[in-house]
Amino acid sequence: MAISFKYIAPAYNFLAKALGIHYPERVIRLLVLRGENKNCRVLDIGGGTGLLAEKIIEKNPGPSLDFTVLDPSPQMLKRVPKKENIRAVQGKGEELPFEENSFDRITVIETLHHTEDPPQLFKEAFRVLKPGGIMVVQDPDQNKFIVKTVLGMEKLFLGPVKRVDEEKIKKWGKEAGFKSVLSFRRSHQVFWKGKKKSGE
Repeated sequence: MAISFKYIAPAYNFLAKALGIHYPERVIRLLVLRGENKNCRVLDIGGGTGLLAEKIIEKNPGPSLDFTVLDPSPQMLKRVPKKENIRAVQGKGEELPFEENSFDRITVIETLHHTEDPPQLFKEAFRVLKPGGIMVVQDPDQNKFIVKTVLGMEKLFLGPVKRVDEEKIKKWGKEAGFKSVLSFRRSHQVFWKGKKKSGE
């Protein structure tokens, strides 16, 4: 992933905006950020250039957010905004370089289909999420024709693409220990929200 994404890194933000793949307000609602009255540590797995993290911070009027953008590509991470509440960490979702119970929220946006071992990513996310924490996943709905076309191009230029669908996401989440709160399809995307029960 890192090798291929280094070529798209300079144009990633432009392409993401042009394709409209980010839904910060929807993610904010799913993360239940509004109404929080404390600092909130958020891990964005596969967060690339930090574009979504920056948008969420701009749009969320709630708590003080501290984002950690994790990505395997150093070229993508070089473009993460230099802000006090956004830090860049190189790494893979399957091998998170963090202690247990480190984060209040986790996002995995447009990342699972580029992940070598999605079930392991869910297990690692569960490990580093605090009890009572929430994880939100968004990935392309591969049942849609337009999505299949786009992913075909991604496979050509960016390497292998995993088959990911709503049922697999729910299965991986359950196996990792998450309580599946909801899942739905919208805007050619699959959304899933899971919670780590308190006391786990």
